[in-house]
Amino acid sequence: MKKSVKNSNEKLLENTFICSTKIACDFFGISRESLSTWEKKGAPKESRGRWDLKKLMEWRYKGEHMESLPTRKLKAEAELKEAKAKQEKIKLSVTEQKFLPVAEVQDDISKLLLNLKKAMLSIGHNVATELAAKMNPEIAESARSEVDKRIKEALEELSRNGRYTGKRRGKTTKKKRAV
Repeated sequence: MKKSVKNSNEKLLENTFICSTKIACDFFGISRESLSTWEKKGAPKESRGRWDLKKLMEWRYKGEHMESLPTRKLKAEAELKEAKAKQEKIKLSVTEQKFLPVAEVQDDISKLLLNLKKAMLSIGHNVATELAAKMNPEIAESARSEVDKRIKEALEELSRNGRYTGKRRGKTTKKKRAV
């Protein structure tokens, strides 16, 4: 900035540079009308005819000022209309029974899981019946016991963790025992 432009209208204090409208216009190479337009778009102004160049530069180069208030309003209204349209689409889907109430889904899943549990717990009995007819009843009972044990462990793990990893509890590997 030229030394001749410096006058009582500018103040250098604690990293602020307050200047007149004329100096701000000269600094940015714009007209008074442009600076007035910036002000309408939200440019920071200290007081009437006074501008903080640092704040003005930060505002100018952030890019937020590029859209006018009416443009931002139009965008917000468009987003609101889109949200309302999505909401209406969901309401229509519910009316057309494309969605089910949560309680109904939970009930159905509970019934399905109970049926699955019963079916899994009957596997041991079915295996023992088949083996008893073909082999020794003691071997059949031993097989039934082992199948029941594994199925109960799997069901227990599923109920605790929500998933089954297949790892058996209570048994350690040879590596773990050696340590």
